[in-house]
Amino acid sequence: MIRVSASLLFVLLLATGCSTPQTARFSEQERADLIVRYYSDDTSYLLKPLMTEAAFLSILDRDAVLKVAKQQPGRQLAVVILIHYNVESQAEAVKRNWKNTLTQVGYQRVVFLRSSNGMRVNGLPVLASDG
Repeated sequence: MIRVSASLLFVLLLATGCSTPQTARFSEQERADLIVRYYSDDTSYLLKPLMTEAAFLSILDRDAVLKVAKQQPGRQLAVVILIHYNVESQAEAVKRNWKNTLTQVGYQRVVFLRSSNGMRVNGLPVLASDG
C-alpha cells in the first residue's frame, strides 16, 4: 500500500512539474545598449555601459542613469533589473516609470528582469518585455 502510494505521488509530482509554465529567461545581454540594476531612485548600478569607481560599481541616482542613457549611440534595447517588491502595485509603478522615461529618450524596447544574487544578466527571469 505504501509502495503504491509513493509511486502515485511520484507520478503526480512528475506530471505537475512538467505542466507548469516555464519562466522566460533573458539571453540578450550582448545586444543591450543599456543595462541598469535598479534598487531605488537614489541607488542604481550601470552594468552597460559599465560605470565604476576604482574596482567598485558606481552608485548612481535616477537622473545620472538617464543622463548616460541619453548619451548612448544605440537605443534599441534597454534592460532594467529589478529587486523583488512585496507589493505588486509598487513593482508595476516602477516598471511603468522606467518604460515611459526610456521610450521618451528613444529606446525601442525595454525589458525588465528579476534580480538575483550576483551581477549576471543572461539567464535572469523576464518580468516584462515589450517586444
